[in-house]
Amino acid sequence: MTADELHLVQDHVPSLQLPPRFRQDWTSDLGPAEAADREQAALAGLVAKGLVAADVPRAPIPANLSDWLLESFLVFLSLHMVPAWVFEVSAWTRESTLLLVASARGGFGSTLARAQNVEIANGRGSTGDLAGLEFAVVPFSHLADKLALAIPSGGEAGGNGPLVTMSLTDSRGGIEVLRANDSLLKEELSRRIGGPDAVRALSGLAGDLDAGFELRLSRQDGIPVRVLNYVRGAAGWRSVHVRLPAGSDGLPTAEQVVDSGTITIAAVTHAAIQAEVASLCAEITVTEMAHE
Repeated sequence: MTADELHLVQDHVPSLQLPPRFRQDWTSDLGPAEAADREQAALAGLVAKGLVAADVPRAPIPANLSDWLLESFLVFLSLHMVPAWVFEVSAWTRESTLLLVASARGGFGSTLARAQNVEIANGRGSTGDLAGLEFAVVPFSHLADKLALAIPSGGEAGGNGPLVTMSLTDSRGGIEVLRANDSLLKEELSRRIGGPDAVRALSGLAGDLDAGFELRLSRQDGIPVRVLNYVRGAAGWRSVHVRLPAGSDGLPTAEQVVDSGTITIAAVTHAAIQAEVASLCAEITVTEMAHE
């Protein structure tokens, strides 16, 4: 569906609350005539897709469209209001970005996805929808496949490597050493951060990055459960996990970040990222079955 069609549903079903990343409010930026034309076009599109009954009043559009919406469409869209689990995906390349939210409960996942192209001209960036918004419902057993489609393709420059952990300070200094490509400094770096495996892992962050994938899993109450974060450069994909100490008010001070902040990195393949997403979904499936 188009962004305007989702906006119309959001705006004309008072009880519906969509994920924050998909809430829109464009009417205040448009003149009354243009806003009305876009709403009529959006309504016509929803009717053509069979999501709104053909006998819906057109002038004016009802303030509450609930009675004309396809029941299954409203039920699964409303799943975003009462999920047991929420998967939030952000993926990017140099040419495009993708936002995806999947809300899961009762054996099904309701997903909303929005892909946009990215254009840079004269130092300024602009975005535009590539193919509108995608709304889909999948059995939970197929959710991992749906999420894995968001991982940018390519990047098989190397294999999988061990997890290595170092301080944020060492990682920053190490990246500068790798960029300078001084052999003596690289030998010292290897001794300092843990050997050749650590240098190989860190080397994936030393050059330009051309893609990324992040998946955040949280419970219905918003408590985070897991975060998977990956970036891709010339050396292939790297998993990245930054751990910061907690300050007195919950946020670390700059001194605490320097003294205690760490980063864990590993070389990974595209297939390994897919496997990690599948493993995470499998864990949730087992948890759901235990509560049935």
